[in-house]
Amino acid sequence: MKRAVFGMILCMALVGFVVETPLEKVIQSFDRYLKDLPQEKVYIHFDRPYYSSGETIWFKAYLVAGPLHEASPLSHVIHVELINQSKKIILRSKLYSDQGSVGSHLSLPDSLSTGNYIVRAYTQWMKNFSEEYFFHQPIKVFNTKTTTNFSQAQNKISVQFFPEGGELVYGLRSKIAFKAIGQDGLGQKIKGELVDNSGNKISSFESNSLGMGSCFIIPERGKTYKAILENNSMEISLPKPLESGVVMAVTNNPIDKEVVIRIQTDRPNANKPKYLLAQTRGLICYASQINFSNPISFVKIPKSHFPTGVSQITLLDEIGNPIAERLIFIDDNKALKIEIQADKKIYKPREKITFSIDVKDADGNPTSSDLSLSVIDDQQVLLDENRESIVSYLSLTSDLKGHIESPGYYFNPSNSNRTGDLDLLLLTQGWRRFTPQIPFLKPSFEVERGIVIKGKLVDKFNDKPISDGKVTYISTFPIADIKVSATGSDGEFSIPPIIYFDSAQAILQGETKKGNKWVKFIVDSLSNSPVVLFPISNFHGSLSDYEKEFIRKTQEKKLIDLAFDEKTRILDEVEIISKTKQEVYQPSKIYGSGSTSVQVAGVTSLENLLHPLQLLQGRVAGVRVVGGGLDWTVSIRGIGSINAGTSPLILVNNIPVEIGYLSQLSVRDIESFDVWKGPETAVFGSRGANGVIAYYTKAGRFGFEPRQGIVQIKQTGFQTPRQFYTPQYDVQKPEHVKPDRRSTLFWAPNIRTDSTGKATVSFYNHDLETSVTGIIEGLTSTGVPGVSTIKYLIKE
Repeated sequence: MKRAVFGMILCMALVGFVVETPLEKVIQSFDRYLKDLPQEKVYIHFDRPYYSSGETIWFKAYLVAGPLHEASPLSHVIHVELINQSKKIILRSKLYSDQGSVGSHLSLPDSLSTGNYIVRAYTQWMKNFSEEYFFHQPIKVFNTKTTTNFSQAQNKISVQFFPEGGELVYGLRSKIAFKAIGQDGLGQKIKGELVDNSGNKISSFESNSLGMGSCFIIPERGKTYKAILENNSMEISLPKPLESGVVMAVTNNPIDKEVVIRIQTDRPNANKPKYLLAQTRGLICYASQINFSNPISFVKIPKSHFPTGVSQITLLDEIGNPIAERLIFIDDNKALKIEIQADKKIYKPREKITFSIDVKDADGNPTSSDLSLSVIDDQQVLLDENRESIVSYLSLTSDLKGHIESPGYYFNPSNSNRTGDLDLLLLTQGWRRFTPQIPFLKPSFEVERGIVIKGKLVDKFNDKPISDGKVTYISTFPIADIKVSATGSDGEFSIPPIIYFDSAQAILQGETKKGNKWVKFIVDSLSNSPVVLFPISNFHGSLSDYEKEFIRKTQEKKLIDLAFDEKTRILDEVEIISKTKQEVYQPSKIYGSGSTSVQVAGVTSLENLLHPLQLLQGRVAGVRVVGGGLDWTVSIRGIGSINAGTSPLILVNNIPVEIGYLSQLSVRDIESFDVWKGPETAVFGSRGANGVIAYYTKAGRFGFEPRQGIVQIKQTGFQTPRQFYTPQYDVQKPEHVKPDRRSTLFWAPNIRTDSTGKATVSFYNHDLETSVTGIIEGLTSTGVPGVSTIKYLIKE
């Protein structure tokens, strides 16, 4: 509240000026930006950092908005994707959240190969800004059935130098920071010397373990400078200094109550004022005019003016253009205090455990909060003490571009150099999310509050847009619903937001203003994912001992699951009463049978699928199917195209159809399907160059023709949250004979403390003697994050 009042007083004072200053214009641009283009952020808490193929990733997504990170009142839809090393989307999920958070999961396929992956999360509104500000979390996946070829990382590094404030200036003393990164994207420790063009040593430098460091230099006219790494392994030219300009240096000592800014210039001029602006996530924290009559000026800003997080200090010239910039980190020491306690320190295997949770604000007052808890076996999963948390992400990582190595390092009190190293991070990798005088652009993507179906209604014969037409959405499952949209002058329509989970069966019915139904639909893609920019490195080196042990124990668990799988139990003897042979309908196949032929009718697991292409997913080798809703693509691996395309020929009852036509075909109407690939496609001529997929319907003997003006759609809705299974050992059951070796003992995504700040959770341990770690994270309704851990032992 104090910061908000300060900002209001500052703005009121500036508005009182008779002449609008460049500084006031910049402040107004920030005000408009916060109002019309509020920023959203997604953070995900995972149950653990790595997985085996076939396992489930349990997670909770937190969605916040605005400079104070409050639960977002904007979007209700969160998109979550699993992306492989080739930057292809393997899995995607659509989550519904109208309260700022939602627990969910990703089921990893058994066929997923060993490698590095990332989980990406964003809202449609966030697509108006850079993809680099989406949530990205690297994870490892191990496939215990396949061998892994690890690439050997070459010892090549990239080194860059960054002058503090932005530029070097001849004759002015400057700090210059540097960062060294290896091919794996991680920091590399280096040391060396700065020399001039005559070979004279200027200074020496050495990085920290994360590859960052700094030194000082006073550039002289007529000289150039370079850095030489130890053993002459590399030479890097330093940025060329300016002939004249400004150098801005910032001192942000953690024990001081003020931030000190030192501004140097080689050309002092009292007639050309300069302006200093400090802001955090768009909130103006300080603004003033600087007296430039002296070569050196000092400005002190109380830290109490800043919220926790990355703050940007910008020096503006007399017309409002930025001439120097520096990022700093402020900690206002107002983090959420989460205390989690167990009823004792040592438990027996399969014994019940209860956690008591107590949440207080920085002043020690109880507060309500939204939390998630993961409890894992320390002998199966190695936790990085410098891992990402909701605290590090919201206050640091989310406001910087690129991969931040070991973000938790900067928030770990046991790291004595963390404050200085954090300043080096901001000197080298710092990047502003907000910029002064932002060019205001109209958003291309709307706030998403449900599933919206958009498209165009056109004439069936000439494809001309149909204006003033009508499109009706009719759904009978899972909930009866009817929505109507008129078409615009360009034939475009938009069905209002629909909210449903799992799947829906519906039709779109279109007609002209006069009721003519000879129309067709061009429906927009529902899964238009942004290009992946985040770097994903290959596996390098070899597996750690912990990873080897994780794979070994995962193999053991899978063997146990197989041995105790109910599907493998011997059934009791069954007497067959009737032996009448049922006549099976055989559709006409004028091209014969393909190399793969699958019966669909009568197979419940297949008939319950939503789209005909889903019948091929994971069931036909070499066939890759991607999509959802109305947008699907299919390709057959290893088949080249002579027509610059990759889509195979698709047949329905021996008749070629477009891929979009399959949306009208219900899986329950399909009798069987065949797939041809390779030389066997010769019977189709050039049309079969990319392979052939043929569907045969139960109605095939009578013909298959949809009604005019109607398109049938099978839509994938929001993912239904699944409950994490934890056995209840208080009552003995037959299935309890199965050995229990869970790596994640407990996952609770929906813990909410009341006004007293308290909550409790209970669960049962597994069979193993081990140490256990619990990680709890979350937010208050006012956007204050917190994280805490607890440890206990399981011992006979």
